[in-house]
Amino acid sequence: MVIERKIIEENLKNTSIAEYLAKYLERVGFGGVDIKRSPLGTRIIVKVETPGLVIGRKGRSIRELTKDLGETFNIENPQIEVEEIKNPELNAIVMAHRTASDLERGYHHRRTAYKILRKIMDTGAKGAEIVISGKLSGGRSRTVRFTTGYLKKCGEPAQRLVDRGYSIARLKLGVMGVTVKIMPSDVILPDEVYLIEEKEDKGEDIIIKEEAKEEIKKEAKEE
Repeated sequence: MVIERKIIEENLKNTSIAEYLAKYLERVGFGGVDIKRSPLGTRIIVKVETPGLVIGRKGRSIRELTKDLGETFNIENPQIEVEEIKNPELNAIVMAHRTASDLERGYHHRRTAYKILRKIMDTGAKGAEIVISGKLSGGRSRTVRFTTGYLKKCGEPAQRLVDRGYSIARLKLGVMGVTVKIMPSDVILPDEVYLIEEKEDKGEDIIIKEEAKEEIKKEAKEE
């Protein structure tokens, strides 16, 4: 029970850190965080669109962020590394924040969803899905789903190969939840089979045939 409790506490702490960073780095294109603990300290890898804004002038911003994280979550010797997102359109967290931002600006949910899906697919994704929940129009809450391309829905490939992102849009009518799922173009599915044609080496066949002929001639002479 002690080990299980410790694992649960660490996961809850990681979730709180991720939520804190998502809010703190929302304007610089936050795209996720990896937390790795070691005896020397806690290594926090932050993925963003614009690393320069996170680091700040002469590293001032990243030092402040490191200090805030250490004091807020009681982390000993936190070490923050900033990683640039090469393809933001294939990052589900980034696209979820963009969708929520457009909704907060007053764009219609259907127009926003199709625009984001088009950007994702133009970047080369195999498939994508956007789910928007909340008071879209009128007094009742409802959920709408927009899907394009090929996307795994269940099983181990859906958990391992599909990137997921979530964000919230705060409007006058209420809060809207946005979930984005993306299947990148470079994933290899278990049911995909590729056949490799075997190349015949004709040169070796000719050499073997010539050697066989010479052996036959030698045997004939000996007889």
